[in-house]
Amino acid sequence: MVSSGSEASGPRGLKRKQNDSGAPRLTPSQRLAAARKAGIATKVDPARLEYDDDQITGKAAVEPAKATTTRDADDAGAGAASREEKARRDDEDYETLYASELDFEALGKTDGDFGALLTAGKHLDFTDPVAVMQLTKSLLKRDFELRIELPDDRLCPPVPNRHNYILWLKALLDTSSPTYADAYEPGRQVTGLDVGTGASAIYPLLGCAQRKGWSFLATDIDAKSLGCARRNVARNHLESRIEVVERSSGAADVPLLPLDELDRRRIDFVMTNPPFYESEAELRDLAAKKALPPTSACTGAPHEIVYSVEGEGGEVGFIQRLLDESLALRERVQWYTAMVGKQSSLGTVVDRLRAAGIDNYAVAQFVQGRKTRRWAVGWSFGTCRPAMRACRGGGLCSLSLADDNGKSLLPPTTEMTVASKRVRTPALARQLENTFWTQLEDVTDGLDLVAWNLDEERLRGVGFADGNVWGRAYRRQKRRAATTSADGEKKKDGARGGRQEDGFIVAASQEGSQDKKKEKEQDLSGCAFGFSISIQTKSIKKGPEGPEAAAAAAGHEVVAVVRWLQGVDFGLFESFCGMLRNGFVAVTN
Repeated sequence: MVSSGSEASGPRGLKRKQNDSGAPRLTPSQRLAAARKAGIATKVDPARLEYDDDQITGKAAVEPAKATTTRDADDAGAGAASREEKARRDDEDYETLYASELDFEALGKTDGDFGALLTAGKHLDFTDPVAVMQLTKSLLKRDFELRIELPDDRLCPPVPNRHNYILWLKALLDTSSPTYADAYEPGRQVTGLDVGTGASAIYPLLGCAQRKGWSFLATDIDAKSLGCARRNVARNHLESRIEVVERSSGAADVPLLPLDELDRRRIDFVMTNPPFYESEAELRDLAAKKALPPTSACTGAPHEIVYSVEGEGGEVGFIQRLLDESLALRERVQWYTAMVGKQSSLGTVVDRLRAAGIDNYAVAQFVQGRKTRRWAVGWSFGTCRPAMRACRGGGLCSLSLADDNGKSLLPPTTEMTVASKRVRTPALARQLENTFWTQLEDVTDGLDLVAWNLDEERLRGVGFADGNVWGRAYRRQKRRAATTSADGEKKKDGARGGRQEDGFIVAASQEGSQDKKKEKEQDLSGCAFGFSISIQTKSIKKGPEGPEAAAAAAGHEVVAVVRWLQGVDFGLFESFCGMLRNGFVAVTN
């Protein structure tokens, strides 16, 4: 691992790279980011920083720095941190918003329009289109402060189901961020494209209501739906963040993803809820096969329910179009996603993703009420890997690993527990955390990592490697290279013409280009393998087996969890976890 400056031990015994002043060493871009986060005006010298032009914005790029006191900086920093913390708390609240069944009685007491449609003050007739539409309006108003109109001849979106899709998207984006934070970043700006937004424009509205940094492009082919969607956007004062775009036709030769026409070089995600059926005949046949009539009113225009084209139609045909376009656009979109109404469709799409050589994909299952289930699928051409709750789950509901059909659809795992141990008390758990944390340093010490950053507050380390730098083959190769380099030093004019720095071989061709070398080291997106290792403590609940068994089961479990953050080679991730598992044996026995 390349090192510079002196080293000091942190509170948990970890070596931290420091500069001569004893403070952690920051790159210029990190200092600039810290100053901006604290609200301090910053004068930027372009000759001394490496950045993209669009990173320098606002007055900091053109005005001289204003004098600030330490107290001003502290207050500004505290204010920014407080706002970010509030944003994170609010976001967490949305995750459990519909974890339990809806309380119609409580909603009716706070919303008179909805309460007037209840029987005995708490029962809703789901076969009444007016009642179903009012439920959607009332939930959006109460839970998201959104007000919308809904035409009676267009689809009425169920809010919990649509909300689950947004939750899943947030998890996908948060855990595959290019910053590798693996968490919600309130300052991140995200742009999404909703294909077939409908009259409600519910997905863009929900996304913007939950996250202030999100914006949307929303497309549709239906004039009535477009007009209603635009009014809903305006009614909620979101015109600056949601652009409703008319598409001239639903024909197969008209792109679903018109990035060039919209002058968008890159966006973060695509989402769509495609028509389920290939034809109206299929819709009638499936309805006739059901033993009971539908339990909920169904409104919707034909183009919202049926996708009929030459060749393959329905939701699979629609998603195939999306897949075909994604193969051309590739990394211009980080995540391509779609909702599906049939699990058989999900299996077909996953098979096609695998056939196209795509293994960075995600599947999810959403449950609405007691019976209705929907699924979602997403895929990416990037190398950032999402967490398990995103790639094998979805918001409040997750696919059952015990289900044979579900197993066949699952993408590669991105998390592995490499060490675990149970203790009785919180004090022992904290002590064990320190032991695991120190062992983590010992196990990773000496690895030739491109980068290795330790966050003692979160008990998390993030590292990157250009390949398998822990295996025996690499160690043998390194010893041979060191021997060859030593021989070359003795001969001075040896064939390799290299020199040794900090225990690493630096080729002669690299000398004199240290700036480029540093720039390359800072760009981690090209590394073959990125990972995080976190030490976590889980509370163990008492079991129902009896007092003695319950007492034995109660306590705390400390675990070391490895997350695959980046890469295309699952074998590297698996091998790395095996090495760590062996390294932690000494503290888990």
